[in-house]
Amino acid sequence: MRGAIRQHLLGLKTLNLSAMDFDIDNVSMQGSQAHVQVTFRPKTGAPPGAGMQVAYLLEKRGSDWSVVKTESVGGMISHPAQGADPHTQSDSSVAPGNMPNFRDLVSPSAANPGTSLPPGHPPVNPDSPPKTQNP
Repeated sequence: MRGAIRQHLLGLKTLNLSAMDFDIDNVSMQGSQAHVQVTFRPKTGAPPGAGMQVAYLLEKRGSDWSVVKTESVGGMISHPAQGADPHTQSDSSVAPGNMPNFRDLVSPSAANPGTSLPPGHPPVNPDSPPKTQNP
């Protein structure tokens, strides 16, 4: 199973496997299929406890195992299908959300006029252009 997962990841060409260690945490078998949970950890340069978990569905084909599907554990990551472009969104039914209004992110009081400003702060009018000061 470890070899099948390694072969799958090498085929994706998105991970530097020489910089990663991975452990098989859990295996559950059902006929010719196995559900395998794997934890990946960087070999060096990462804080303690850093890692990611991925669940794989493997299928026995002859005497070898083959990765059929990958799923993120805890919604952290997922691998693209073998041969797929990892930089494109694989699920076309999921549309990206609207971009946030930058002013709302920078100035929460502008988004919520009822929010109080610090003492001595001039009133903020989100519709007026910013004033420049001459030295």
